[in-house]
Amino acid sequence: MEVIDLTYLIEEGMTTFSSHWHPIVEITHLGRHGFEGRETKKVVLGTHTGTHMDAPLHFIENGKSIDDIPLSRLIGAVTILDFSHLEENQAITKDMLMKVDLSERIILKYGWQKKWGTARYYMDYPFISEEAAHYLVEQNVKLIAMDTPSPDDSRIKLDKASLGSEADSPVHKILLGNDVYLVEYLANLDQVENTKDWNISVMPIKIKNADGAPARVCVFK
Repeated sequence: MEVIDLTYLIEEGMTTFSSHWHPIVEITHLGRHGFEGRETKKVVLGTHTGTHMDAPLHFIENGKSIDDIPLSRLIGAVTILDFSHLEENQAITKDMLMKVDLSERIILKYGWQKKWGTARYYMDYPFISEEAAHYLVEQNVKLIAMDTPSPDDSRIKLDKASLGSEADSPVHKILLGNDVYLVEYLANLDQVENTKDWNISVMPIKIKNADGAPARVCVFK
């Protein structure tokens, strides 16, 4: 079996979204071999740290939480769509999607992992247009994974005026509002040269009533 791990390493100092509701990662020693006779650590992290999955509850009040999502949606054949030719801030349109084959699970490969670890990672990435998001729902897509931090336009300002408004993360709301689950921050898609005949496995941490969770993600065949 060929397996490619698409998960970023969780470590102190790693890239995290800069806002008061996204904590930085803290890893503290609790037990040590030379003292307590065992190795144990405490890990502090947010539900959207590193490679992770968004549940509908992230943006949809009373939406499904991570522990509500059936694993059958998260494991199986996946279509990998190579959009690495897109320019910064360019949107995937409905017309683009109508020219490719879609399945229940898709990966959007932008080549954005090259920005990982820099401030540019959260700026100017390609995104999904609102029309394209509605089309994906109509085509019965149920899982969308990507190597960017969001399916939305990074130029949307998240300030007091926009937070919670219609302008705030409209693509998230279209997709999550229709139970289309999102996986963000994929790593290592540059290692997937042949995009045909892959399966995906997404294993989010099973946190009760959680809006999202870090996940171990891989493709395999």
